[in-house]
Amino acid sequence: MSGGGLKLRDVGKLADSRAVFEFETPVSALPGLPPEFKSDGDPLVRVQVCFGREQALARAEIRLEAQLQLICQRCMQRMPLPVRTDSRVLVVESEREADEVPTGWETYLAPEGRLSLEALAAEELLLALPIVPLHEAGEACVNEQPVPETPPAHAAGAGNTTRPFADLRELLQVRGKGPEN
Repeated sequence: MSGGGLKLRDVGKLADSRAVFEFETPVSALPGLPPEFKSDGDPLVRVQVCFGREQALARAEIRLEAQLQLICQRCMQRMPLPVRTDSRVLVVESEREADEVPTGWETYLAPEGRLSLEALAAEELLLALPIVPLHEAGEACVNEQPVPETPPAHAAGAGNTTRPFADLRELLQVRGKGPEN
């Protein structure tokens, strides 16, 4: 599918016909994503959406695959982030209808029973992203300090207490600014 994803589609008809859509779209074509996801050559997102019914409600099964470049919040450098997600949502027309959805189901709000495939894909992509992007364990961040294998002596209770202000009174008296005793 090319360029038709922003078109609003009738959810009831899609669910009744068990419609299936497969398409690739640039991240920049997905509405509502932060600008940092749309850089570095505008990566593609592969999307598959299968519609059907679940307890008389419209259901969408969404599969996404993408290779994004995010900023690691530890070292503040670019890092690759492969995204793969499979999710199932019930498509509802109102918040009242969402409140009546069986427990355990996620919902997607489609006012007046119409939705954009790109908007649905954008929401699922956002939900699949980590809240705080970090390099995976075992990958070195640029600014990351190695973690010591043994804790420092003062953390282990070795009895050596460091008191950085122990000599403060003496230092102040030498300069003539301290209290006279």
